[in-house]
Amino acid sequence: MQPEYRSAEATIVRPSARDWEIFLEWAGLESWRVPARELQLYRGVLADSAFVLRTGDEAPVGFITTCRHQRSAWIGNLIVDPARRGAGIGRRLFAHAVGTLSARGAATLWLTASAGGLPLYADKGFRETGRVERWVWSGESLVSAKIEPVGKGELFSLTRADATAWDDSRVGLLTLLARGGSIFSAGSSIALLQTADDLSVLGPWLSADLCPRNNRTILTMAMEAVSGRGELAVDVLASSPVRTLLKVAGFRLTGETVLMMRGEPGKVKLGEVVSLASLGSMG
Repeated sequence: MQPEYRSAEATIVRPSARDWEIFLEWAGLESWRVPARELQLYRGVLADSAFVLRTGDEAPVGFITTCRHQRSAWIGNLIVDPARRGAGIGRRLFAHAVGTLSARGAATLWLTASAGGLPLYADKGFRETGRVERWVWSGESLVSAKIEPVGKGELFSLTRADATAWDDSRVGLLTLLARGGSIFSAGSSIALLQTADDLSVLGPWLSADLCPRNNRTILTMAMEAVSGRGELAVDVLASSPVRTLLKVAGFRLTGETVLMMRGEPGKVKLGEVVSLASLGSMG
């Protein structure tokens, strides 16, 4: 077990603009895909949910982000300076994130873990609840669909389906992510498309009955909406039958992580969750 990183001069604070530049450099070395919208939120309205560990000379040595809902929260983007790994920096940042979220009232904590992070999270009481696969479509040009703007009624339907699946209201996060996006629904299936010039994200995607026809309709609308505008990514639960639709549609599997949680799951219905709301860091 690594010793906890301790230094009288080290502090954990909100990242500065320069810190985020360094974060992106390290993320690039790890081949992380960090959507611009997500970074914008952590530099703005969610600034108090991101943390950097700085040394006495003010140099950042590690980052972590959090996202609290009502009774639950997510931890993501734990990354350490490649030259300082093995010194317990990640352990200290993770302990800070867990402590902060617990103090803010989050009883259940979620995260997605790489193989390297599993020992740390397991040591802190997190247990595996499933697997998450990332599927990416290159965005070949298709016939464009006429996409209606997000409406209040559609957003209400999305947040209601999301709350039923996760047994918690995540309306704050979904409202932020829905700005500038589109919500598609077919039968009991509903999904949010977060559009961007280079990398769009399809999620959250909920489906109470997992009807293949309805989910195919949603996937088709999302693909038509972003065709010719960059890539489309979706973090899908590996247990979801929708992954077959993705493969047929031309998506490629680019990676896998472990879904972990700590606390009581309550009435969470992972069987109704097709994809996460973000690429692993917000839930």
